[in-house]
Order: sequence, then structure tokens, then C-alpha cells
Amino acid sequence: MKKLPIGIENFKEIATDCYYVDKTLLIKELIDLPIGTSILFTRPCRFGKSLNLSMLQTYFEQGEDSRLYFEGKAIMSQEKSYLSEMSAHPVIRLVMKNAIGSDWATLYAKIKTIVASEYQRHCSLLDENVLSEQERRFFSSILDLSAPESDFSSALSQLALFLFRSSKKTVVVLLDEYDAPIEEARQNGFFDEAIAFFRSFYGEALKGNDSMRFAVVSGVMQIAKESLFSGLNNLFVANVTAPKYGEYFGFNEEETLALLSYYGKHPEKDELRKWYGGYSFGGQTLYNPWSILLYAQSGIFQPYWANTGKNSLIGSLIEKAPSGTIDAFNTLLSGGDCLCRILTSIDYHELTPDRDVLFSFLVAAGYLAIKQRIDGLMFKVIIPNQEIADIFASEIKDKFVPSGADEGYYRLKDSLSLGDAEKLSSAFQEFLLSSFSSFEFGDEKNYQAMVLAMSALLFSDHIVKAEVNTGKGRCDILISPKTSGGMGIIMELKHYKNRSSSKRLIAQSQKALEQIKTLDYAEELRLRKANPIWAYGIVFYEKKAVIQSEKLQS
Repeated sequence: MKKLPIGIENFKEIATDCYYVDKTLLIKELIDLPIGTSILFTRPCRFGKSLNLSMLQTYFEQGEDSRLYFEGKAIMSQEKSYLSEMSAHPVIRLVMKNAIGSDWATLYAKIKTIVASEYQRHCSLLDENVLSEQERRFFSSILDLSAPESDFSSALSQLALFLFRSSKKTVVVLLDEYDAPIEEARQNGFFDEAIAFFRSFYGEALKGNDSMRFAVVSGVMQIAKESLFSGLNNLFVANVTAPKYGEYFGFNEEETLALLSYYGKHPEKDELRKWYGGYSFGGQTLYNPWSILLYAQSGIFQPYWANTGKNSLIGSLIEKAPSGTIDAFNTLLSGGDCLCRILTSIDYHELTPDRDVLFSFLVAAGYLAIKQRIDGLMFKVIIPNQEIADIFASEIKDKFVPSGADEGYYRLKDSLSLGDAEKLSSAFQEFLLSSFSSFEFGDEKNYQAMVLAMSALLFSDHIVKAEVNTGKGRCDILISPKTSGGMGIIMELKHYKNRSSSKRLIAQSQKALEQIKTLDYAEELRLRKANPIWAYGIVFYEKKAVIQSEKLQS
């Protein structure tokens, strides 16, 4: 039995010893591109980008007969014109995912090492009579890391020129996880320094380079052309909304079931889709390959796919999101869909909690999936599967629930479900309100966002919505059962900015409760035959919550 290729991104190793889901027809697609084309593939982490670039390097690179690694693969059944390209080109491949650092000096040092390592792979150029004396000094200074930044910024384009001159063959350029160091710089506050370097480093190599057969660039995000690829007219972008190339990243259902069957796993299709399916790239319905491999190993349905760096960024953006965006997340966490405009590229200077920007980021990173294209850039998006729903829940909980406060967090659900206003008030004060500074609750919307987020997590088996038109008005928060006969909850929130007596706060919470009844906010819950229906009038003042509750007629 072949090994499972968990964590293996080297195509030669996989082709020799491991189970391989054949993506080699990507080679044919790239050969068919016009000479000099640069193509950018953006896909979530662990969807096979690095393995595909390793496969391309193995196929095209001169110096070794690669037929052994492609024996029995789909590309070998193609016309001779495609097979003649095997082992026929110099290849430059840079893997940028390890270019990390908390400041520009540290990150730049990593970049220099990565570039020098690729120069070392091609150091035989120094033994050939193809470099001028000045070029030999340039080459050597890259190797020993002594070159100035201006030389390193042109090192990629220069190496392509040297290889072309030596071999008389156009060069294949492979840039793996091109955006990783730029995202690192953005998170750590030195984006401008990084983008200035990479604009030259990538741009000079990819723009009008006569030495190049084609370039394949991979990453998670499509950075705005104005920031990085300005003037690059030969760049073709195959992002998650593009109509082509969907089959080359991720596993389709046939591939998934064949792999699992090989390892003796025969799960129910519905359960498999529920946990790891739900993605759609280029019109293809796909599964997360990383999670499928780990499930094939364990046979246990559980979350496997996580990238803590990206999760952390998501949590930060969600934490700053307005209540309308939090409400949209509640809809998604409840199994619904949301309409949004997916931006084809993102200006990293403007990576804000704006709904379209945030959702575009989440779609590109694999935390949301496209359900349906409505028109142009407008799409319906969903949380693709249970695995991602669990990641969202964990991340939101980490942002809103302080360490050591789990007991109070779970007490909230018990109190809400039982109509216990006194315990609920105590739980709010001991858990949520005591965990945040009072200045963070400047208005009613901030309290609403906090309660919304918690309600979505606590009642994942319900539909949680804010600002719902029901009865004769609009209630602040409505928690509805997904199936007829389940419990329903209505919350009306009020906020006092100025100091008020306990007596007045109690009176206002009672007034909020009366508003629920007078305006018949329970109408929608009765239509869903909810039982019981709990109504809560809640008044917040700084870190204090005063609550009145009543069980309404179903």
C-alpha cells in the first residue's frame, strides 16, 4: 500500500512512494498559454499549490530524465508536442512561505537566503563562459549575501537572463506563496518597505521578460495590481472566482472517494460533504485535500484544517466589524447564505472590517465558499462545511471569551434557555461585561454586537438574527428554532450612557419587555411554532446588566 502524502510537497517523493491524485494535465494547460505569460493561482492554504509547482519543476527542468516520475500519469497520454517539453527548460523556483520576520531587516535576510539558495542551485553558470566579469561579481555577491538591496531586487530577472543565455532555452519561473512575506509585513507594520522591494523583485522578472517561457505564481491572496504588479500586462489571474483551472486544486468527489476507498474508508457521502466539502473553484465542486488525507489516516470526522496565522487575522477583523457584519456572520453560522461583492484583488492598505473586503479575504482564504454567482462580482457565500464552522466558532469565542471564563460563557446559555433573568444578569456581569473596558461599549450597537456573537455560538442549532422585522416593529435579536416546536428567544436591548439609579434601570428593562409584547415581536416565532418563547428586556449601563424576562404564549 502506498503512503499517504501528508505534509509532503515534493512531487518526486510522492510520485515514487505515495498515493497521488493526478493533476498533471495542468502541464498541458500551461504549455498552451502564449509564450511569456504569467499566471497567478490564488487558492487557500493546503489546497495543493506547492505540490503542483513541484510537479511543474520536475516536468520541465533540464538535467534529469523525468519520465520515471510521470509514468502512468495523464500527461503521458497527450500529443508528442507536449511531451517534447519534458526536461527541456531551465527552471527557477522560489518558495516564499518561510520568508517571515517581525521587522523588515529580519524578513529581508530570509529573502536573501532564499534567493542565494536558488543561485546556488545554478552555480554551474560560474563555470561556463556565459557571464561577463561584472555579471560574475554580481552572481557571487548574491551567493555570499553581500549584494546591496538594489541588486537583490533584480536577482530574479538576472538569473532568468543568465539561464536563457546559457541554455538557449526559455526559462520556466515558479514563485510559490508569493504573498506570504507581504502578508507578514502587513501584519507587522512594515508593508511599505516590503512592497517597494517586491514591486521590483517580481515586476522585473515577470514584465516583458524575453527569457521566460511562462511564469506560475501561487498564493492565497491577489494583491492589488496597483500595489505590486503595476504595468504587468501579461498577468493572467486564476482566482477562486475564475471560470478555469478549478480541477487542479483540491479533490473532486470522484477523486476523494477513490482515495478513501484505497485506504479502506467508506464514509457516508452526505457526512463527508458536511465535514470537508462545499468548495467551488472554477465551476468545480471540491473537497479540502488536507482534511481528506488526515481523515483517510484516522477515519474520524473532526476539524483538521487550520492556519493559526490566518485565523488570528480573521479574529482581529471580526472583532472590529460593525454589528451588521456580525449579523451576517450569525446568518452564516446558522447555515444560511449572505450576498456580498467579492473583490478580485485587495489593497492591503485597506484591509478593514468593511464587509466586502472582509468577505473577499475569507473567500480567498477558504473560510467562506461561493454558493452562487448572482451578477458580475456579486455572489452568495456560505460557510462551506462543519470543519470551517468549528474554526469560526472557536475564533469568535477566543475573541469574545476571556481565558478562564468558560464557566460563565456556558452559564449564559442555561440562563437564556430557562428564562432566569437573575442568573442571566449575573452571568453577563461576571463574564462578558467584566471582560471588557467600559469605553468599548460606547453605544447600544456595541452591546448588540457582543450579544449577537455570543448568541450565534451558544445557539448554533438555532437561527440567530439581528434587527428582525416581526409583528409591528423590529426587534434587536431574534433566536428562532430551525425546526418546528423548538425554543425561541426575543431580546430587546437598551443602553444608558449616564449614571442611573437601579430603580430606573429596572423600570427601563421592564419597558423593553413591554415593547416586545406591545409590538408583538413573537409573531415570527409563533409562526415557527416555537415553544417555549422567552422574552428578555435588557438594559446595559457600563458593566451592569439589568434584565426582565417573561414566558410568552406560543
